[in-house]
Amino acid sequence: MRHAFVQPSGQDDNLGDSALRAGLLQALTHAGARLHVHLAGQTSDYVSGLPLVSDGTLYSDRDKWLRASEGVMRPVYVLNAGEISPRADQPYPLPDRAREMERVVRRGGLVIAAGLGLKDLETGAAVEFDPVLREAALVSWRDPGSRDAAGFGEVAPDWAFAQGSSTSAWEDEGNRPYTAVTLRFDRPWPDDSWFRAVRGFARRTGTTIATVAQVARDAPRAVQLAEVLGGRYLGAPSTRHDDLDRHMRGVYARSLAVVSDRAHALIMGATEGAYPLGSAADPQKIERILAAAGLGALTGHHDSIADRADRLDSERTRLAGAIQASRAEIHSLTARIRTAFDL
Repeated sequence: MRHAFVQPSGQDDNLGDSALRAGLLQALTHAGARLHVHLAGQTSDYVSGLPLVSDGTLYSDRDKWLRASEGVMRPVYVLNAGEISPRADQPYPLPDRAREMERVVRRGGLVIAAGLGLKDLETGAAVEFDPVLREAALVSWRDPGSRDAAGFGEVAPDWAFAQGSSTSAWEDEGNRPYTAVTLRFDRPWPDDSWFRAVRGFARRTGTTIATVAQVARDAPRAVQLAEVLGGRYLGAPSTRHDDLDRHMRGVYARSLAVVSDRAHALIMGATEGAYPLGSAADPQKIERILAAAGLGALTGHHDSIADRADRLDSERTRLAGAIQASRAEIHSLTARIRTAFDL
């Protein structure tokens, strides 16, 4: 049994942040690790979305978490998964974190960095990555663009693709009455042609527009979208991530497609059988994250959504295969983590 020390922090109101970290924690457990989890300052809403196993240990104090790593044989230092935004004028990880990792390696331990993604590829290509990360036992990125910009590591789809329903349990197209829509609160409002295209898609497919918010700050925009689109806002019963996860997946499981500029709304929709129709003012990030799973074909700028929506019928048949292939890649990544543990 290897002791894995991980800090799966994220934005408290962002379901996607807990969903991808849930995938990482489950993979570490499946690989044979006993988890030591540091979660300082996270709300109970966020923590409810994480699979914290009974034989794991939860720490609110980082110093205690670090001291615990010094008290076990061959500890595993696990970098948090998800988006990173290193600065071109600073090393990554920063010196304090790099020294923590170096101490683990000197004691015969391992560094694992699985599921990283660069926010900005141009900046990422200029970053000086510390040797302790470059030479880690395993480094994987969630899209090829991030890996290529960094210049090292391997690629596997985002951990959130491991979550959700089996493709064999998906509802048939005839039992999907909704087109789900959710947009970020902090991006430009689409123009009138976008709204016409979304309403037209719903008419053509005989679906009702259902707006949702899996990030609490998106809720006012979701209400406004429902009003303008002539749809329904389907609010969650609470802000706890376990409740929110069940609610969102329930909506996506009854949706033909999900229209969003949120990467994890698109991913979670896809894992419940709703085709991800990515639409954003700046789609480069969601496009490459979905492309890593073979699902980037219908993602692009707001102004071309009508043309992409018209191609949904031909693309929808590929969804189950793409999700199965993504999960197989994540299973293989988990197996490589286990192999690293056994060395």
